[in-house]
Amino acid sequence: MRKKWLKGISRLSVSHPRKVLLISMLVFGLAFLLTGRLRFDPDFLALFPAEKGPMKLYMENLKEAKTFDLLFVLLERREEGDLSLLIESGKEIARALKRVEIHGKQAFRRIQFQRIEMEDLEETKSLLALFLSHPYLFLDEEEIPYLKEKWRGEEIAKQVLKNKNLLLSHASLGMKDFIQIDPFELRWLWWEKWKAGIKGMDFDPSSPFFLSRDGRFLLILAEPIEPATNLPFSRELMKRLNELTSSAKKEGIQVFLTGAHPIATSEARALRLDMQSSFLLSFLLVLLLFFYTYRRWVVLLFVGLPLFGGIQLTMGLASVTIGRLNLLTSAFAAILVGLGIDFAVHLYDRYQQERANRKEIPMAIEIALTQTGDAILSGAFTTIFAFGVLYFSRIRGIMELAFLVSVGLLFALLCIFLVLPSFLIWIEQRKTLSPSSPAPFQFSLLCSALKKDPSKFIWFAVGITILSLLSITQLKIETDLRSLRPKEIQPLMVLEKMGRAFGGRKVEAAAIQEGRDLSCLLLKEEEMVKVFEKNKREGKMDPSISISPASRFLPSIEKQKRIAHEIRKAVHLDEVERHLIKALNENGFFVPSFHKTLEALEELRLGKEKLFPPETLFLLLQKSPLGRGIGPRISQKGEHFKLSTPIYYPRGSLSFEELERQFPEVSFTGLERIETEILKIVKEDLFLLTPFAFLLILLLVFSHFKRPTLTLLTLLPLAIGLLWMMGAMAILGIHINFVNAVILPMIIGMGIDNSIHLMHRYLEGGGRDPIEALQKTARPMTLCSLTTMLGFGSLVTTRYQALSTMGWVTILGMGFCLINSMVLLPTIVLLVEKRKK
Repeated sequence: MRKKWLKGISRLSVSHPRKVLLISMLVFGLAFLLTGRLRFDPDFLALFPAEKGPMKLYMENLKEAKTFDLLFVLLERREEGDLSLLIESGKEIARALKRVEIHGKQAFRRIQFQRIEMEDLEETKSLLALFLSHPYLFLDEEEIPYLKEKWRGEEIAKQVLKNKNLLLSHASLGMKDFIQIDPFELRWLWWEKWKAGIKGMDFDPSSPFFLSRDGRFLLILAEPIEPATNLPFSRELMKRLNELTSSAKKEGIQVFLTGAHPIATSEARALRLDMQSSFLLSFLLVLLLFFYTYRRWVVLLFVGLPLFGGIQLTMGLASVTIGRLNLLTSAFAAILVGLGIDFAVHLYDRYQQERANRKEIPMAIEIALTQTGDAILSGAFTTIFAFGVLYFSRIRGIMELAFLVSVGLLFALLCIFLVLPSFLIWIEQRKTLSPSSPAPFQFSLLCSALKKDPSKFIWFAVGITILSLLSITQLKIETDLRSLRPKEIQPLMVLEKMGRAFGGRKVEAAAIQEGRDLSCLLLKEEEMVKVFEKNKREGKMDPSISISPASRFLPSIEKQKRIAHEIRKAVHLDEVERHLIKALNENGFFVPSFHKTLEALEELRLGKEKLFPPETLFLLLQKSPLGRGIGPRISQKGEHFKLSTPIYYPRGSLSFEELERQFPEVSFTGLERIETEILKIVKEDLFLLTPFAFLLILLLVFSHFKRPTLTLLTLLPLAIGLLWMMGAMAILGIHINFVNAVILPMIIGMGIDNSIHLMHRYLEGGGRDPIEALQKTARPMTLCSLTTMLGFGSLVTTRYQALSTMGWVTILGMGFCLINSMVLLPTIVLLVEKRKK
């Protein structure tokens, strides 16, 4: 059936070569027009499943917290530089940022230059009045001694005098209301607690700015109006900001940009450049290899045109179906160059051999298509099915790569079977090409050595296999998602610098609770905080781990009662009232204007303090400018509340399993948590799909040869090659990561092709001499493997470390499979034949 179909293709190519070429060109042109719709998505988290579990929680938490929507401007001064110049430069840039517009709109919702912005204080006066007159709403037990000190008679007198002097000074504008609602000046404590620990960072406590403790770095926080995923907006924004920062630089001051938008635009640009460079490099290297082998420039057109057409068709389909290329799928073009050229190699090499044997053009094409084409189909479908198996992976990036490469190989196969023969006929009709056998890649020495002493090659293979088995135990798995990030991306390096400067090198996790009763959620959070503190005191937990609870500002009713009781125990409230009234009178203040503070003190003294449901406090905070701070922590959908508690910790110091055991009703997520989850998925998929791919290839090989012994012999070089590959990875220190792990099923599909072609030619020759079969197939086998290695190998040059290791792993895998197909397989067949005789 297959040979009948292949014979029909040869007749079509011989009879209507121009029509086939014309229709092909029109289809290629249409696909090229569709390619312009493709976009590049650098978001590596989008590669992984986010429908359930920790990954879903993590993505939802990021979305609600808008963690990926912040932009940071980092200013650095020289060690001998002036601190005042650094702060003045920061002020100028902050003012300039407020003037940046994109398409007639302000580019930023908010610019934050100081930890405490005066406009925030102005807009939250009514809310501050509530909290500051009822200190049990924001104080913790350990802060009551501070309150006791502030409420001593001498301190009250000093503070009221300070308030009076402030009102009489030039800075009195706008301070009257603050003094009325906060005569004890507790607002700074409240505000510091609110602003403390932005993203787990450590700032100079003596400065109102986002200043590092050594005074060398200053940070400006900005929230753009559009998310970083809006790449056109991000590109325009970065263009404006680069112009702004270039003009704002001063002697001794450096300005850097990092955060969501700089990283997104840089990674998208790197992804696009990596795809283009790897594709062009692989295409160029493969064509040069072809020219070196066949020594004719026209050959580059024979193989280059159908191969390029197959890739163009795949890109056109990708633009219609997927619409974007990600970290994994961006490699598909280079992969197709390496794999798709194999079909052309075997077909053209057989055509050359038949022409060298004085066959006419139509007959040479028919023999090449019906004889070698049959083996090409088997080899192609083993590779296609191996990639197709990956379509069942739960990782979306792998699924999309499997789809593109599988379909791309079908397109490449179709183009080469139709376009290559038609092109050959069209060219040869115009100008007869003298048949000749190419000089390179002659393997007479290898064939002679195999015939002379095959046993030494067997022992050599056994030794390498034993060494590989011993080395595999040292093979390590890379669990850090940061390995997926590209190298030498400026915003990422700035992010690392920012982390070092502000001590923000901790990893963030989140404890997430959901329920109808916000008070219950906050009580559980308070309990969790106590357990954390207890574990740290007892040495069961790293003391640098910190937790930032929402209950600090939204205390449960029980916490309000407890703190109020502790205040009454620690402080003589009647004395506080008396000292305050006395100091107010002595300094000429109108006492009735402080009635809210005095009433709250009296209620607290009598044990009749007002208690505020957390739901009420949440609504009040949400309506104020501070809603931006509480929004990421607490969200409400209908009657349900969701509480997210940030946890900051050094990498590897937090046991999520232990936390889940202690708090079974709380869900925990975070970067390390999802790394573990993704690794689990990759392992499960790998252990499921790799044996399945091997079984599928076994069935396909058996369907081709119809004999169990030949099937097992054909599979042997592949199995040994995979062992050698993993052993070499361990020796060279190449770790398995989330990306190069998919190579194993791919190698199964690609590495088997050489054995199939060798055994097919061996049987075609009557099954008499495997060395003769090797002499006829060694050149195309070597050429095919080298093209695959060059195609994947071009990924070594990419800035994405994960793709780079993907290239190295393929080079090792395909190289070892080639060696075993050319040396081990004919040697074993030769020994078997000798034993039979």
